[in-house]
Amino acid sequence: MIRSLCSHTQKELLMSESVQTIAGYLQQLLSIHWLRPETALWRTFDCLLMHPFSLGKNAADLGCGDGTLSYVMAGGRMPAYDAYAEMSLVTDYREGADIYNATVREDDVLAIDSSSLRFVYSYGIDHKEGLISKVRRFKTFYKKTLTHDLNKPLPLDEGELTAAFSNVLYWLEDLDAVLANWSRILTPSGKLYLFVPNRNFKEKAWLYYLAPHINRKRYYNFFNRGYNSLIKHCYTSRDWELLFSQNNFSIVRHEKYLTDPIMEIWNIGTRPIAPLLINMASHLSPEKKEDMRREWIDYFMSFFMPIIEGELGANPGDDAYAFHFYVLEKKS
Repeated sequence: MIRSLCSHTQKELLMSESVQTIAGYLQQLLSIHWLRPETALWRTFDCLLMHPFSLGKNAADLGCGDGTLSYVMAGGRMPAYDAYAEMSLVTDYREGADIYNATVREDDVLAIDSSSLRFVYSYGIDHKEGLISKVRRFKTFYKKTLTHDLNKPLPLDEGELTAAFSNVLYWLEDLDAVLANWSRILTPSGKLYLFVPNRNFKEKAWLYYLAPHINRKRYYNFFNRGYNSLIKHCYTSRDWELLFSQNNFSIVRHEKYLTDPIMEIWNIGTRPIAPLLINMASHLSPEKKEDMRREWIDYFMSFFMPIIEGELGANPGDDAYAFHFYVLEKKS
């Protein structure tokens, strides 16, 4: 499934060192998302796809969220971080609130290990101030932060960046305008790293898009929470690549990932009971919560590792995966 990894390492992913790499990402992400392990499963593939790359000295994280995924993706470690300990909007979970968008104090300090970072970002940019307040804690990883709507032109100079990463392009409105602006801020031959959905993502994420949400099946509302309104663009590789070409980008690499077994796990996971789990964890003593967190991590490491290893090296057909990974290069 992740052919870039096989091509970069001559299929050494199935050897012990690569298995350790997979396990390292999975364990770190489960530590952060222990109550939502399906999130850690998906994000492990994101990290593996980005693993061969270094973004250089002048890069932007466009839609950085709370910064944790990009930090882990770049090789950082935060073993003591529990994403759910900072959430204040759990009561609004079913109404679609972003429970991660909770403002933290300016003097809040993260216990992080940056010794293995492969790169840092010049900018971390997101439209939610609560998330940016969390990103500011990664002081050596994000040199600057901006609260900014990515639908609007970025307040950066022409040719200022050599690279940019984004996992939110498909949330934005006018892709031609957005990509033209992102091309503007990149140097000639600058790289753009993107995760975007395949044309059939909404079929794969059927609980959000295809399941009935009325009458006797109202229980599907537990899965919606407004998520389905975020995904605005789902295209075939041919359509994505035409869009990129029309906006001054050439394709350096394209990988297909998130096949049906992964999507079946992600569709449900612990999502319907997440507010109950988060509330329960908040009432545990620090010692008991840490013991339980370690137990969950160990359990899902054993569960997910064979699934991930079984996916590596596959080459799914056009309708057998949910997401694309692209590395683009700005045309000179």
